[in-house]
Amino acid sequence: MMAADFAKAQAKAAEILKEYRIMRPPIDPEEIAEAMGVDVRYADFSPDISEKISGFIRFNRDSGNAPRIIVNKAVSPRRKIFTIAHELGHYLLHRDYAEDDNRYRVMPRSNFYPEGKPPEEEEADCFAANLLVPEDMLRKYSAYVSIETIEKLAGIFAVSKEVILDRMRFLGV
Repeated sequence: MMAADFAKAQAKAAEILKEYRIMRPPIDPEEIAEAMGVDVRYADFSPDISEKISGFIRFNRDSGNAPRIIVNKAVSPRRKIFTIAHELGHYLLHRDYAEDDNRYRVMPRSNFYPEGKPPEEEEADCFAANLLVPEDMLRKYSAYVSIETIEKLAGIFAVSKEVILDRMRFLGV
């Protein structure tokens, strides 16, 4: 198994933020996806699937339709945002993988993977975190918010507290 290329994921997120001139949070990955020609659709998943899957991407290459990110309607608004950003990461970083029906698998949102999280999933997570909570913006806004109010930062960036805490730990903020 190849190792995840986090630098590639970080660089692609920074490129998108620059290309779309995004200067402050919250970042809207659905707007970015739509601007790139990727449809975002919300769907009801069956109960057994809904508990496990937040969303996935389909390229629709045979039909000639635009690529489509399908998001589970039942997940929280912040989970939907992260899911769209994550799937956008697959669109930008892993097109060959995601278009290959023999290799691409819709993965559960759980972080438990018996054989380790696939590198494509790690890269898509890294892309999403860097897109939604860019380092420069996190440093700027965290200077004004005390550690006791991580929820405020999560609200500013429209992500979960866990995403903020992970970013802060990773960046040493």
